[in-house]
Amino acid sequence: MQDTAGQFARAIESANAHLRQVNTEMAVLQTSWRGEASVRFGQAMNEWEQQFDVIVGRLEDLMAATAGARSTAGNRTGGPSGT
Repeated sequence: MQDTAGQFARAIESANAHLRQVNTEMAVLQTSWRGEASVRFGQAMNEWEQQFDVIVGRLEDLMAATAGARSTAGNRTGGPSGT
């Protein structure tokens, strides 16, 4: 499970790196783009980023669950029920 947690961690790092790139490009675009289309695009990007945060949060939950499974797996005695 440790490898799985590590894969989730790498996916989160990669996703956040891509988000930083998108935000950099958005900042450049917003310096010169004006008008209603710019406003609507900005709103759409804000909604997209909120959903992005939800997805990353779920990845973090999965990472924590797999890391936790690793630490409790060694504490089991007996059969699959841990008894």
